[in-house]
Amino acid sequence: MSTPRVLVSVLNWNKAATTLACLEFLRNQAQDNMHVDILVIDNGSDPDEYAKLRDAVDARWVKLLRVEKNLGFTGGHNLAVKMAMEQDYDFIWLLNNDATVEADTLAKLTRAIRSDDRCGAVSPVLSPGEGAPQNTGWGFVIDWRARCQKWLPSAEASMKLHETHPEKIAIAGTAVLLRVAAMREVGLLDDKLFAYYDDNDISARMNQHGWLNKVVFDARAVHDKRVLSETPLYFFYLMYRNELFFWHTHMPAEYRKLLWLKIVNQSLYHINRLRRQGLERQADTALLGVWDFMRGRGGAPDLSRRPPLAIRLAARLISLQHDRQISAAQSAAR
Repeated sequence: MSTPRVLVSVLNWNKAATTLACLEFLRNQAQDNMHVDILVIDNGSDPDEYAKLRDAVDARWVKLLRVEKNLGFTGGHNLAVKMAMEQDYDFIWLLNNDATVEADTLAKLTRAIRSDDRCGAVSPVLSPGEGAPQNTGWGFVIDWRARCQKWLPSAEASMKLHETHPEKIAIAGTAVLLRVAAMREVGLLDDKLFAYYDDNDISARMNQHGWLNKVVFDARAVHDKRVLSETPLYFFYLMYRNELFFWHTHMPAEYRKLLWLKIVNQSLYHINRLRRQGLERQADTALLGVWDFMRGRGGAPDLSRRPPLAIRLAARLISLQHDRQISAAQSAAR
Protein backbone atom coordinates (compact mmCIF):
# COMPACT_ATOMS: atom_id res chain seq x y z
CA MET A 1 0.00 0.00 0.00
CA SER A 2 2.53 2.61 -1.18
CA THR A 3 -0.06 5.35 -1.80
CA PRO A 4 -3.16 4.74 0.34
CA ARG A 5 -6.50 5.72 -1.13
CA VAL A 6 -8.82 7.47 1.32
CA LEU A 7 -12.48 8.31 0.79
CA VAL A 8 -13.83 11.10 3.01
CA SER A 9 -17.58 10.93 3.66
CA VAL A 10 -19.49 13.99 4.92
CA LEU A 11 -23.26 14.01 5.45
CA ASN A 12 -25.45 17.07 4.97
CA TRP A 13 -28.97 17.41 6.29
CA ASN A 14 -30.41 20.91 6.07
CA LYS A 15 -27.13 22.53 7.14
CA ALA A 16 -25.51 23.70 3.93
CA ALA A 17 -23.51 26.47 5.59
CA THR A 18 -22.09 24.07 8.18
CA THR A 19 -21.14 21.54 5.52
CA LEU A 20 -19.48 24.18 3.36
CA ALA A 21 -17.41 25.29 6.36
CA CYS A 22 -16.39 21.67 6.90
CA LEU A 23 -15.30 21.44 3.26
CA GLU A 24 -13.02 24.42 3.77
CA PHE A 25 -11.26 22.52 6.55
CA LEU A 26 -10.98 19.54 4.21
CA ARG A 27 -9.57 21.69 1.43
CA ASN A 28 -6.65 22.49 3.71
CA GLN A 29 -6.01 18.90 4.82
CA ALA A 30 -2.46 17.74 4.16
CA GLN A 31 -2.49 14.94 1.60
CA ASP A 32 1.18 13.92 1.55
CA ASN A 33 1.63 10.39 0.19
CA MET A 34 -2.15 9.86 0.00
CA HIS A 35 -4.84 9.90 -2.64
CA VAL A 36 -7.92 11.55 -1.10
CA ASP A 37 -11.42 11.84 -2.57
CA ILE A 38 -14.22 13.83 -0.92
CA LEU A 39 -17.83 12.64 -1.06
CA VAL A 40 -20.66 14.79 0.31
CA ILE A 41 -23.97 12.99 0.67
CA ASP A 42 -27.02 15.23 0.89
CA ASN A 43 -29.29 13.22 3.15
CA GLY A 44 -32.73 14.30 1.92
CA SER A 45 -32.37 18.02 2.72
CA ASP A 46 -35.09 20.51 1.90
CA PRO A 47 -34.78 21.68 -1.71
CA ASP A 48 -33.55 25.19 -0.84
CA GLU A 49 -30.87 23.85 1.50
CA TYR A 50 -29.73 21.36 -1.10
CA ALA A 51 -29.62 24.12 -3.73
CA LYS A 52 -27.34 26.22 -1.51
CA LEU A 53 -24.99 23.28 -1.18
CA ARG A 54 -25.11 22.25 -4.84
CA ASP A 55 -24.44 25.77 -6.08
CA ALA A 56 -21.45 26.29 -3.78
CA VAL A 57 -19.70 22.92 -4.03
CA ASP A 58 -16.68 22.85 -6.32
CA ALA A 59 -17.20 19.74 -8.44
CA ARG A 60 -13.52 19.72 -9.37
CA TRP A 61 -12.56 18.29 -6.00
CA VAL A 62 -15.84 17.27 -4.29
CA LYS A 63 -18.36 14.69 -5.45
CA LEU A 64 -21.92 15.51 -4.36
CA LEU A 65 -24.49 12.74 -4.06
CA ARG A 66 -28.16 13.57 -3.44
CA VAL A 67 -30.56 11.08 -1.86
CA GLU A 68 -34.25 11.92 -1.66
CA LYS A 69 -34.88 11.01 1.98
CA ASN A 70 -32.92 11.19 5.19
CA LEU A 71 -31.17 7.84 5.62
CA GLY A 72 -29.64 8.83 8.94
CA PHE A 73 -26.00 8.69 9.93
CA THR A 74 -25.83 4.96 9.32
CA GLY A 75 -27.72 4.79 6.03
CA GLY A 76 -26.05 7.87 4.60
CA HIS A 77 -22.50 6.83 5.45
CA ASN A 78 -23.22 3.25 4.34
CA LEU A 79 -23.54 4.59 0.79
CA ALA A 80 -19.97 5.82 1.11
CA VAL A 81 -18.75 2.62 2.79
CA LYS A 82 -20.19 0.58 -0.08
CA MET A 83 -18.47 2.88 -2.56
CA ALA A 84 -15.18 2.48 -0.70
CA MET A 85 -15.52 -1.30 -0.86
CA GLU A 86 -16.55 -1.40 -4.52
CA GLN A 87 -13.80 0.99 -5.63
CA ASP A 88 -11.06 -0.58 -3.48
CA TYR A 89 -10.26 2.34 -1.23
CA ASP A 90 -7.96 1.48 1.65
CA PHE A 91 -9.61 3.72 4.24
CA ILE A 92 -12.78 5.74 4.71
CA TRP A 93 -13.04 8.79 6.97
CA LEU A 94 -16.51 9.42 8.37
CA LEU A 95 -16.45 13.08 9.35
CA ASN A 96 -19.26 14.98 11.07
CA ASN A 97 -19.99 18.16 9.15
CA ASP A 98 -20.01 20.15 12.41
CA ALA A 99 -16.57 18.94 13.48
CA THR A 100 -13.51 21.17 13.22
CA VAL A 101 -10.27 19.40 12.36
CA GLU A 102 -6.69 20.56 12.19
CA ALA A 103 -4.92 20.60 8.85
CA ASP A 104 -2.85 17.48 9.53
CA THR A 105 -5.58 15.40 11.21
CA LEU A 106 -6.24 13.03 8.31
CA ALA A 107 -2.54 12.55 7.62
CA LYS A 108 -1.89 11.64 11.26
CA LEU A 109 -4.86 9.27 11.39
CA THR A 110 -3.74 7.55 8.21
CA ARG A 111 -0.16 7.13 9.42
CA ALA A 112 -1.40 5.70 12.71
CA ILE A 113 -3.77 3.13 11.24
CA ARG A 114 -1.18 2.03 8.67
CA SER A 115 1.38 1.47 11.42
CA ASP A 116 -0.60 -1.43 12.93
CA ASP A 117 -2.18 -4.07 10.72
CA ARG A 118 -4.45 -5.10 13.63
CA CYS A 119 -6.03 -1.65 13.80
CA GLY A 120 -9.47 -1.31 12.22
CA ALA A 121 -10.49 2.18 13.38
CA VAL A 122 -8.80 5.32 14.69
CA SER A 123 -10.09 8.60 16.10
CA PRO A 124 -8.42 11.91 16.85
CA VAL A 125 -8.55 13.34 20.35
CA LEU A 126 -11.94 15.03 20.57
CA SER A 127 -12.69 18.26 22.37
CA PRO A 128 -16.30 19.35 23.06
CA GLY A 129 -15.40 23.01 22.49
CA GLU A 130 -14.83 26.08 24.61
CA GLY A 131 -16.52 26.22 28.00
CA ALA A 132 -17.30 22.49 28.10
CA PRO A 133 -15.53 19.85 30.23
CA GLN A 134 -12.61 18.27 28.38
CA ASN A 135 -13.63 14.74 29.35
CA THR A 136 -14.57 12.83 26.19
CA GLY A 137 -11.43 13.11 24.13
CA TRP A 138 -9.54 9.90 24.79
CA GLY A 139 -11.94 7.08 24.01
CA PHE A 140 -14.07 4.98 26.30
CA VAL A 141 -14.49 1.49 27.71
CA ILE A 142 -17.68 -0.54 27.54
CA ASP A 143 -18.42 -1.97 30.99
CA TRP A 144 -20.58 -4.99 30.22
CA ARG A 145 -21.22 -5.92 33.84
CA ALA A 146 -22.44 -2.43 34.79
CA ARG A 147 -24.09 -1.83 31.40
CA CYS A 148 -22.49 1.56 30.85
CA GLN A 149 -19.73 3.25 28.90
CA LYS A 150 -16.91 4.87 30.83
CA TRP A 151 -15.08 7.73 29.16
CA LEU A 152 -11.39 7.62 29.91
CA PRO A 153 -10.61 10.56 32.23
CA SER A 154 -7.26 11.68 30.85
CA ALA A 155 -4.73 11.20 28.07
CA GLU A 156 -2.50 9.37 30.55
CA ALA A 157 -5.23 6.87 31.47
CA SER A 158 -6.01 6.28 27.81
CA MET A 159 -2.37 5.78 26.85
CA LYS A 160 -1.93 3.26 29.66
CA LEU A 161 -5.00 1.28 28.57
CA HIS A 162 -3.79 1.35 24.95
CA GLU A 163 -0.60 -0.31 26.19
CA THR A 164 -2.09 -2.84 28.63
CA HIS A 165 -5.50 -3.72 27.15
CA PRO A 166 -5.83 -2.27 23.63
CA GLU A 167 -8.69 -4.67 22.93
CA LYS A 168 -10.87 -2.74 25.43
CA ILE A 169 -10.68 0.64 23.69
CA ALA A 170 -13.82 2.03 22.03
CA ILE A 171 -13.88 5.32 20.12
CA ALA A 172 -16.40 8.01 19.22
CA GLY A 173 -17.70 8.28 15.67
CA THR A 174 -17.24 12.03 15.16
CA ALA A 175 -14.17 11.78 12.93
CA VAL A 176 -13.42 8.07 12.73
CA LEU A 177 -11.09 6.63 10.08
CA LEU A 178 -12.00 3.03 9.21
CA ARG A 179 -9.94 0.39 7.47
CA VAL A 180 -12.00 -0.84 4.52
CA ALA A 181 -10.66 -4.39 4.90
CA ALA A 182 -11.98 -4.42 8.48
CA MET A 183 -15.37 -3.12 7.34
CA ARG A 184 -15.58 -5.93 4.79
CA GLU A 185 -15.23 -8.35 7.71
CA VAL A 186 -17.43 -6.71 10.37
CA GLY A 187 -20.09 -5.39 7.97
CA LEU A 188 -21.74 -2.05 7.30
CA LEU A 189 -23.01 0.36 9.93
CA ASP A 190 -26.21 -0.95 11.52
CA ASP A 191 -29.13 0.71 9.67
CA LYS A 192 -31.47 -0.27 12.50
CA LEU A 193 -29.82 2.43 14.61
CA PHE A 194 -30.25 5.31 12.11
CA ALA A 195 -28.06 7.58 14.28
CA TYR A 196 -26.33 7.44 17.67
CA TYR A 197 -24.76 4.40 19.32
CA ASP A 198 -23.33 3.48 15.91
CA ASP A 199 -19.85 4.17 17.35
CA ASN A 200 -20.44 1.83 20.31
CA ASP A 201 -21.74 -0.75 17.86
CA ILE A 202 -18.87 -0.57 15.38
CA SER A 203 -16.26 -0.46 18.18
CA ALA A 204 -17.74 -3.59 19.73
CA ARG A 205 -17.90 -5.39 16.39
CA MET A 206 -14.29 -4.46 15.62
CA ASN A 207 -13.19 -5.98 18.94
CA GLN A 208 -15.36 -9.07 18.45
CA HIS A 209 -13.61 -9.73 15.13
CA GLY A 210 -10.12 -9.20 16.52
CA TRP A 211 -9.57 -5.63 15.30
CA LEU A 212 -8.36 -2.80 17.51
CA ASN A 213 -9.75 0.71 17.95
CA LYS A 214 -7.24 3.43 18.78
CA VAL A 215 -7.07 7.10 19.70
CA VAL A 216 -4.36 9.04 17.86
CA PHE A 217 -3.08 11.37 20.55
CA ASP A 218 -1.37 13.91 18.31
CA ALA A 219 -4.46 14.39 16.08
CA ARG A 220 -7.17 16.85 17.11
CA ALA A 221 -10.83 17.58 16.36
CA VAL A 222 -13.43 19.80 18.05
CA HIS A 223 -17.10 18.86 18.24
CA ASP A 224 -19.36 21.21 20.19
CA LYS A 225 -21.99 19.77 22.52
CA ARG A 226 -25.41 21.14 23.38
CA VAL A 227 -26.96 21.30 26.82
CA LEU A 228 -29.88 18.90 27.32
CA SER A 229 -32.60 21.56 27.14
CA GLU A 230 -31.35 22.67 23.69
CA THR A 231 -30.96 19.16 22.27
CA PRO A 232 -33.49 18.11 19.59
CA LEU A 233 -36.15 15.66 20.71
CA TYR A 234 -35.10 13.00 18.20
CA PHE A 235 -31.81 12.73 20.11
CA PHE A 236 -33.60 11.41 23.20
CA TYR A 237 -35.65 8.95 21.16
CA LEU A 238 -32.64 7.56 19.32
CA MET A 239 -30.26 7.48 22.27
CA TYR A 240 -32.65 5.62 24.55
CA ARG A 241 -33.84 3.21 21.88
CA ASN A 242 -30.40 2.50 20.46
CA GLU A 243 -28.74 1.99 23.82
CA LEU A 244 -31.22 -0.83 24.42
CA PHE A 245 -30.57 -2.30 20.99
CA PHE A 246 -26.82 -2.14 21.70
CA TRP A 247 -26.91 -4.01 25.00
CA HIS A 248 -29.43 -6.52 23.71
CA THR A 249 -27.31 -7.24 20.60
CA HIS A 250 -23.80 -7.33 22.03
CA MET A 251 -24.02 -8.31 25.70
CA PRO A 252 -21.70 -11.27 26.43
CA ALA A 253 -23.40 -14.51 27.42
CA GLU A 254 -22.29 -14.36 31.07
CA TYR A 255 -24.26 -11.13 31.63
CA ARG A 256 -27.44 -11.95 29.73
CA LYS A 257 -29.54 -13.33 32.60
CA LEU A 258 -32.72 -11.22 32.88
CA LEU A 259 -31.03 -8.77 30.52
CA TRP A 260 -34.20 -7.45 28.89
CA LEU A 261 -35.76 -6.51 32.23
CA LYS A 262 -32.54 -4.99 33.54
CA ILE A 263 -31.89 -2.74 30.57
CA VAL A 264 -35.50 -1.54 30.29
CA ASN A 265 -35.58 -0.77 34.02
CA GLN A 266 -32.27 1.09 33.68
CA SER A 267 -33.71 3.23 30.88
CA LEU A 268 -36.88 4.00 32.86
CA TYR A 269 -34.71 5.10 35.78
CA HIS A 270 -32.90 7.63 33.60
CA ILE A 271 -36.19 8.78 32.06
CA ASN A 272 -37.44 9.48 35.57
CA ARG A 273 -34.33 11.58 36.18
CA LEU A 274 -35.20 13.63 33.10
CA ARG A 275 -38.64 14.28 34.57
CA ARG A 276 -37.08 15.36 37.86
CA GLN A 277 -35.12 17.96 35.88
CA GLY A 278 -38.36 19.31 34.39
CA LEU A 279 -37.64 17.83 30.93
CA GLU A 280 -41.09 16.31 30.42
CA ARG A 281 -41.14 16.33 26.58
CA GLN A 282 -37.66 14.81 26.48
CA ALA A 283 -38.75 12.11 28.93
CA ASP A 284 -41.87 11.29 26.89
CA THR A 285 -39.79 11.05 23.70
CA ALA A 286 -37.24 8.80 25.38
CA LEU A 287 -40.07 6.56 26.59
CA LEU A 288 -41.29 6.26 23.00
CA GLY A 289 -37.80 5.06 22.11
CA VAL A 290 -37.98 2.42 24.84
CA TRP A 291 -41.39 1.32 23.55
CA ASP A 292 -40.07 0.97 20.00
CA PHE A 293 -37.16 -1.13 21.26
CA MET A 294 -39.66 -3.41 22.97
CA ARG A 295 -41.44 -3.77 19.62
CA GLY A 296 -38.18 -4.29 17.72
CA ARG A 297 -38.78 -1.14 15.68
CA GLY A 298 -35.58 0.40 14.32
CA GLY A 299 -34.81 2.94 11.59
CA ALA A 300 -35.86 6.56 11.31
CA PRO A 301 -37.65 8.15 14.28
CA ASP A 302 -41.35 8.90 14.04
CA LEU A 303 -42.15 11.33 16.84
CA SER A 304 -45.76 11.91 15.80
CA ARG A 305 -46.85 9.09 18.14
CA ARG A 306 -47.08 8.51 21.85
CA PRO A 307 -46.32 5.21 23.57
CA PRO A 308 -49.43 3.32 24.71
CA LEU A 309 -51.11 4.28 27.94
CA ALA A 310 -50.09 0.99 29.55
CA ILE A 311 -46.34 1.67 29.30
CA ARG A 312 -46.82 5.28 30.36
CA LEU A 313 -48.63 4.14 33.49
CA ALA A 314 -46.07 1.42 34.14
CA ALA A 315 -43.23 3.93 33.81
CA ARG A 316 -44.94 6.27 36.26
CA LEU A 317 -45.48 3.43 38.73
CA ILE A 318 -41.85 2.29 38.49
CA SER A 319 -40.75 5.91 38.95
CA LEU A 320 -42.00 5.76 42.55
CA GLN A 321 -39.39 3.09 43.28
CA HIS A 322 -36.77 5.06 41.38
CA ASP A 323 -37.60 8.16 43.43
CA ARG A 324 -36.81 6.23 46.59
CA GLN A 325 -33.52 5.02 45.09
CA ILE A 326 -32.52 8.53 44.02
CA SER A 327 -33.41 9.99 47.42
CA ALA A 328 -31.46 7.25 49.21
CA ALA A 329 -28.43 7.89 47.00
CA GLN A 330 -28.61 11.63 47.68
CA SER A 331 -28.88 11.05 51.43
CA ALA A 332 -25.90 8.70 51.40
CA ALA A 333 -23.83 11.30 49.53
CA ARG A 334 -24.43 13.99 52.16
